[in-house]
Amino acid sequence: MSDKKECKVELILEDEKHEFTMGYEGETITEVAQKHGIDVPFSCQSGVCRTCLAVVKEGEVEMSENFVLEDDEIENGYILSCQGHPKTPNITIDFDDV
Repeated sequence: MSDKKECKVELILEDEKHEFTMGYEGETITEVAQKHGIDVPFSCQSGVCRTCLAVVKEGEVEMSENFVLEDDEIENGYILSCQGHPKTPNITIDFDDV
């Protein structure tokens, strides 16, 4: 058994719910979603373009980089999924509610 922490992710995209688990470090939410065959929106993968914008409905997510979101957007739960890493055991990310 691995001693690495894992997070249960619920991702909402185009009115469909997807679930997967991922580590707290390493790959981003976008990268892991793609590995699970989920066609999440993205472009630059550098935290610059906002294409991967989503809102956290449950849990906490930390971004490695952020060049476009304002402080009030972050306070309201908006994230760039291409830079997002879970910080709690369960997160719900909604791409439809942005």
